[in-house]
Amino acid sequence: MYSMECRSDKLYLTGIKLEVLNMSVERWPIWVQVNNPILSQSCPGGNGSADVVHGSTSVNLTGSPFTFSSSLNVFISVGCNNHARVTNLVDGTTAQCITICDGSPDRDNGCFGINCCQTTPPGNFSYDLRVFNVNLSRIETYNQSGGVPAPLIPCMYAFLVDKDWFRYNLTDPFALRGMDHVPAKLRWNLYNMESSQLGIPKYRGGYCGKVWYRSSSDIYGAYCSCSPGYEGNPYLPYGCRGTYILGSSLLYFKVHL
Repeated sequence: MYSMECRSDKLYLTGIKLEVLNMSVERWPIWVQVNNPILSQSCPGGNGSADVVHGSTSVNLTGSPFTFSSSLNVFISVGCNNHARVTNLVDGTTAQCITICDGSPDRDNGCFGINCCQTTPPGNFSYDLRVFNVNLSRIETYNQSGGVPAPLIPCMYAFLVDKDWFRYNLTDPFALRGMDHVPAKLRWNLYNMESSQLGIPKYRGGYCGKVWYRSSSDIYGAYCSCSPGYEGNPYLPYGCRGTYILGSSLLYFKVHL
């Protein structure tokens, strides 16, 4: 299980100190959308230092029921001649992408390698990101005289982001200028727990099942769901309520039990 705390008008996950933006518990996969920090470098007046050409950050969610979802998020890097990579320290897999310059810092080319690149984070259903590193560096290019020209776009960014949010809300990657965080989705699993350990009494309309994971040793996580014909929050006692449709072709209404 997990807990949240209020600070002023914002909600945070206790322990990992990430702001909660949204959540879904009714359907699998269960997720919590959080405000995820952006790694930025070589940005005068921004988060990064103007003279830094390499940066990294580490994330460790060990001890919590959360992982950064590899299927619900995408790994993005924005800038000129970037080399960005994210490494899953649990199984050693790495995902990376490279950006190239096109001569115009304001040209919108989507996110397909020119000033912006994207890739699927390492991992899968079994190996979501629990402990990982993000690294961001500049690829040095040389002109005909042998010198290293100044990058057309000095700022570099790298981040995990909710792929649906990125697709529909950030059509111009350079809108990141001035942003410190982007939404990302954490998957929530109840690892190594029998249904009887969940602290949720058995009641009509709700049940808990098991999902198997492959890792260095076989483990499984439990998840709960409302039975067919019921709706609500299956993680609360009596959180699932039955819904029946009564009526005829002329009239119908719902009855909640």
